[in-house]
Formats: sequence, structure tokens, C-alpha cells
Amino acid sequence: MKEIGSEFWISDEKLVPVSERDGLFVLSGRTAIDLIVQDILKHINVKNVYMPAYCCDSMIAPFLRLNIRVDFYDMFFDGKLKYEIDADKNADILYVSNYFGYENTLMEDIIKHFKAKGSIILYDRTHSYLMKDEHVVSDYAFVSLRKWMGVATGAEIEGLDSVNLSACPYAEVKIQAMKAKYQYLTGDLSVEKTAFLEAFARFGKLLESDYRNYGMDALSYALLKSQDLEQMRKQRRANASYLYENLQLDFLGELSDKSCPLFVPVIFGSHAEREKLRRALVGAQIYCPVHWPKNSLITPEMKVNQLFDSELSLICDQRYGLEEMAFIVKKIKESI
Repeated sequence: MKEIGSEFWISDEKLVPVSERDGLFVLSGRTAIDLIVQDILKHINVKNVYMPAYCCDSMIAPFLRLNIRVDFYDMFFDGKLKYEIDADKNADILYVSNYFGYENTLMEDIIKHFKAKGSIILYDRTHSYLMKDEHVVSDYAFVSLRKWMGVATGAEIEGLDSVNLSACPYAEVKIQAMKAKYQYLTGDLSVEKTAFLEAFARFGKLLESDYRNYGMDALSYALLKSQDLEQMRKQRRANASYLYENLQLDFLGELSDKSCPLFVPVIFGSHAEREKLRRALVGAQIYCPVHWPKNSLITPEMKVNQLFDSELSLICDQRYGLEEMAFIVKKIKESI
């Protein structure tokens, strides 16, 4: 096993260019949020957004950049994901999300309540991209496609007409890093791992500050159109099912018939427990991320600290099969 997890890669297969796009595809999730908020600002004076505290800095950055106050509703895990939402809150925008592709992580009655009060509903469906029979009432929605497959850039927006987009000047940095990773994984000894890791980091750094009004690059769009999404869903569910059946852990979500996991998130009793296992898995070249690095607005008294400190996202994506899942299970059982 060379490695499991971490960044996707791009193989050298030839792709047929696709000239016409069947939607609004932009650089990234934060590009999508920024464009959506710019559109909302054409119609109303937005003072605040009410959003889940369990999120990353990239989700709140576009609001702060546009001088919109971010108000959080708190979250915690108690057998399942739970919310503390102030139903009397005045919210110009209500930001909602399903988590990790599980159907039981979003309270639709709250959405209807705020919609009736006049809030704009912004649905981040990044995690629920491949859920079955998903019906969420929203004014705008978007999905960050980069989280699901080997595309260098890409997010799709719903609820927004076409806008003027520019080509991202640094997309090629990510593309070349993904191609280099593929060469490395297939045994090309001329490829230095540190080189493409540095390129991935450079792309991430550029994206933090320069993400506005860029479109999805042409290669990534062609890669998206070449994907078999139903097979992707099937493989992810099979991998997740194996993990559920063979591990006795506190899983954040229930793998129902509708669910399609982005990851298989598990909750540990403490930060120390989580980090001990994560280090052991890294030692076996299994790279399971945590969601997320604690964002800059989280305060010590918030219940959501539990999630940031104790969650670990087990890999279940379509790059792997049951052999890799068995290896993950083996290493977890050896380490806890």
C-alpha cells in the first residue's frame, strides 16, 4: 500500500474537450459563496449571515470580506449531530449544510421557519452531492466538486444566472501537482513527493486570498463530465458499509439508503484519543483528515469545540476498494 487518502490525482488519459457547459461552474466553494452573496447584495442590504459553527475558515471568509457579520448557531454530538438554533434570530442569510453525505444532519423545519421569516436560504450541498432524493428548500445552492473527485478546480452554483468569469491564473499549479502525484504513485522514481506536496500547498495559499470571479478550468470540467457518478456513489457506499460493519466506533451519521458519504466521520472521547489514532494511521500511510482546523471565530465556551477536537474522517472514496478498507480497519484495531 503506497498511501490511502490525501489529495486526488490526475492520470495521463486523454479527454475530449467539452465546449458547452450545462451549468454555472466556478473555481471553488468560496468563489461560489462570494458570487452568491454579490448577487444577494444587488437586492437587499445584507447585515448578517446565520451559519453553522462547525465549518472552516474558507466558508466564512467571503462573508467577512464583504463586511457581513457572521453569527453562528452552535453544534455538538450526542449520539447524532445536534444544533442549538435561536428561532427568534434575525438572519438576512441562513446558511445550512448536510454533513458528510448523511441524510439525518439537517433540520428542514428550521429552514422552513427562517424562510417564512424572510431569510435568504443558502444551501451548501457540498457534502450531500451524491445523496439520493435530496429535497432542500433554498434560494441558492452550491457544491464544491473538488472534495469528491480528481478535479483541480470546480464548484457548481444553483440559483444564479450566468456571470462573467475569468480563467484562474494559477489553476495549472494544481493540475501539474495532481499529475505528478499520479506519476509518483505509479512508480516514476524521477518524481519527488515533496515537490508536488509543495505545489498543492502553494495552490491552497493562492486560493485563500485570490478566488473571486474565476471559472472552473477546462480540464477539470472535462474530467467532471467523464465521471460515472452512480458508480462513484456505489463504491463509496460499499466502502463505508465495510467500515461500519467492522468497526465499533461512534459514527457521526447513519448510513441509510439515501446516504452517500463524503467521508466516514467518527467521534472520539477526547482530542488525545483522536490524535493518537491519527498519528498511527499516518505511520501506515493512511491520511484521514479532521474537519476542520478550528475556524477563527470559535470561542472556548462553544459546544462545537467537541466536534473540532474529537472528529476524524475515515477515507471511503472511489479510489479504493474493500482491500484498502480492510487495511484501514486492521490498522485502527491495532491502534485503539
